[in-house]
Amino acid sequence: MIFIPTFAPQTGLHIQFNIVKIKFIIKYFLLLCFMLIGVYIYLILFPQVLFSNTIAYRNFKIYANEKIDDKIYEIIDNVIVQLQTSAIYDSTVHQKVFFIEGSFYEKMTKYFSIERAGYHEFLVNNSMVVPKVDVKNNSITYSDGRVRNLAQTIIHESVHTLQEKKLGFWRVLKVPEWKLEGYAFYIAKTNLVLNNGRLSYQYVKSNFADLKNHSNHKHYWMYGIMTGYVLNEKHLSFDQFMSDDVTEEATAGEVMNWILSVN
Repeated sequence: MIFIPTFAPQTGLHIQFNIVKIKFIIKYFLLLCFMLIGVYIYLILFPQVLFSNTIAYRNFKIYANEKIDDKIYEIIDNVIVQLQTSAIYDSTVHQKVFFIEGSFYEKMTKYFSIERAGYHEFLVNNSMVVPKVDVKNNSITYSDGRVRNLAQTIIHESVHTLQEKKLGFWRVLKVPEWKLEGYAFYIAKTNLVLNNGRLSYQYVKSNFADLKNHSNHKHYWMYGIMTGYVLNEKHLSFDQFMSDDVTEEATAGEVMNWILSVN
């Protein structure tokens, strides 16, 4: 004889109970997901709790998990001296800098920060993130091995904070990239862009091919050259520079004419 198990059919009450149970599970699963997303966003915007070491100096706070070399004080002094050359410098604006190499924050953000040596976070926190840093040698390193100056990176990203403070969050979103990045590059690397207070002919000439080929304008140094031209050859103020009257196409053409006239 073959035994065939039988199952009692579910009653309407059982089916209704199972539906309620499934809805309960889905509800709390979604709630858990939203909570995890909320925690993730909070830690992205306010990652201070993830770092064990903090140095507060002047209007900067530096966060790291490793001991921060004392040279950071000299670097911050030099950063502030250079920032003070900007027309939009504001000593009341405080800046947070996160050295994230080897931290949990680095793991959290690796998918959108791997190609960047430093970046600024807008909105509420005046923060900048530096994935790989060597304070003693005043350097940062990209994921592909390129080495850049730490102080200049801090200056560049701090200028973005000052731009947001000056223009306001919503307006700064509408400003063309070449102006925002060009001005930050210009302030951070004035010694390259200018020579004795004038646009550097040698620096512009060395980048003339890129300037002539408009498809290559997605380079910060080209933005910096155009910014240097507007501020030092045309003598426009920051507010005038940010106006819609100053366009990328026209400025690029003017710089090309300028170098030909100087030559």
